[in-house]
Amino acid sequence: MISYLKDKKVLKSSKLGIIYILTSFMDYLVDEGLILENIAYVIDKPKAYMPKTDYLSLAELERIYQGEAQNPTKKVVDRNLLLFSLFTDICLRVSEVINLKREDAQLENKELWITRKRGKVEKIPLNDDLVNKFLNWYAVRDQYKGSGQNWIFLSTHGLQLTARQVHSIVSQALSRANIIKRKSGPHLLRHSGASLKAKAGENLIMVQYLLGHENLNTTRRYLHFDWEDLQKMVERSQSHNIQQP
Repeated sequence: MISYLKDKKVLKSSKLGIIYILTSFMDYLVDEGLILENIAYVIDKPKAYMPKTDYLSLAELERIYQGEAQNPTKKVVDRNLLLFSLFTDICLRVSEVINLKREDAQLENKELWITRKRGKVEKIPLNDDLVNKFLNWYAVRDQYKGSGQNWIFLSTHGLQLTARQVHSIVSQALSRANIIKRKSGPHLLRHSGASLKAKAGENLIMVQYLLGHENLNTTRRYLHFDWEDLQKMVERSQSHNIQQP
């Protein structure tokens, strides 16, 4: 990978962009359980102006949800809104979502049973909004061909929804909301949900649990701050209140 980057005769900013693309792709491979570690993080990055943090703000998420609610293909709206909420509200991986079965959603107990990497099963609480989104989707799902299957999420052809199809669904929603990011798939929603929780001051151990990370250092990749937030923190510095000699 380093040899490939050295061979590219491009500007530092372009090389930095290539590194970010490779890093994002390997993030996806880690999430899918295809590799254990993202080695792209150890590559020395050229000094250049950093791009804006690549996660969605709360306002951008609202635009995505509002845009999807107006999707002309009404048959898929409730399914897609539930997908988006599982990524942003409880930070699930795409593989965890598409492999959900009817018995995994214990709506009466407001719990969702998730099969993590290497077959580990964990339960995650559901809020009222998620329960209602499940019920709305189930009401439409019964009209799908193949509704007798046990998979919760079905394609319009009545088959189990695939990771590629979910990526396309999210990418189209971003395009509909006129939002352009380096990442455009479900990992962006998962990343954004975790980042917004951390920014709101939620317990990082609980964020780690939602993400399904065994190591808190992995969770730290999802933590961001805005320049304005940093400025405000410095302004709040307690040294302002210290008597100067």
